[in-house]
Amino acid sequence: MAIAGLERFRPNVERPEDFHRFWALTVAELQRVAPDPELEEDAVGAPGLTLQRVRYRSLGGAEIHGYLLCPKTVQPRPLVVHAHGYNDRYEVMVDWAQRGFSVFGFDARGFGRSAQSVEVSEHGYVVTGVESPQTSILRGAVADYLQAVRVARALLADQVTSVGYYGFSFGGGLALMAAGLSRDPDLVVVGQPTFGWNEERFRLALAGSALHIKEYVDRFPWRRDTVNSTLDFFDTLHFAPLIHAPVFLGIGLDDDVVPSRTLLALANYLNTRVEVRILPVSHSADPRESLWQKFKEEWLGCLADGLPDEFGSGTRQLRALAQ
Repeated sequence: MAIAGLERFRPNVERPEDFHRFWALTVAELQRVAPDPELEEDAVGAPGLTLQRVRYRSLGGAEIHGYLLCPKTVQPRPLVVHAHGYNDRYEVMVDWAQRGFSVFGFDARGFGRSAQSVEVSEHGYVVTGVESPQTSILRGAVADYLQAVRVARALLADQVTSVGYYGFSFGGGLALMAAGLSRDPDLVVVGQPTFGWNEERFRLALAGSALHIKEYVDRFPWRRDTVNSTLDFFDTLHFAPLIHAPVFLGIGLDDDVVPSRTLLALANYLNTRVEVRILPVSHSADPRESLWQKFKEEWLGCLADGLPDEFGSGTRQLRALAQ
């Protein structure tokens, strides 16, 4: 489903033959892992909210650390599950909870509070286990997202009216992959998600995970085909057509970490209702980064009030956010 004005950004990429089998087996393996969440109440520093730190088990028995933040009033409300950026950790999203949402965030294995759950390669996180899709750290990170949703839903029981998946950059890539493997989300919100159209990303990116990959291949050129073959299982263009929930996508045009061409291609691979917001920059120190606040306000409104009838249709589908 090409978006008007973006038709030329639709590369011909083919999924690996055993893509679906690989991910079906991964999800089945994850479902056999009892998350066994452990909770510890913490001070949140904001009235009317309850903060609980959570530890749970994910794929391979990895211990993952997260949090659950809820308004103290007991009533059904939307749930937002979110990840974090590359080489980062979760932030407690107090302002989301103050708007009436339940919020669950987590640190993917190898990052932040979950750093001890796996040994990360000296050559960079993204190339850890890159010898095969089965051993790739990204397989575990996607599983950590799916398990986070499972834990959050179990802890909140019948207090969930809808589920939003959110992520920016690295977290956005995880959110997209998880959404393609799950029927849980009612809305998928991603800003500048990475891991899309790998060939173009490696050609254009100047920083971030793509740079780690390029440096690794430059150092070990005989591993190039293996690296490309493994990472093809984590290309979000392969997951995009599998997503059933509506998608709210933010694209920063000028970005050295996640090239905007890869995101324009992603928009064309989505077969669901999609709204695209074009912003001037991302991953930068440019003051125009503040425009992402408009993006946040819009998607929070969609999750709180429900999607407008015209979501993903006509001229609303593609819109620039400018000063």
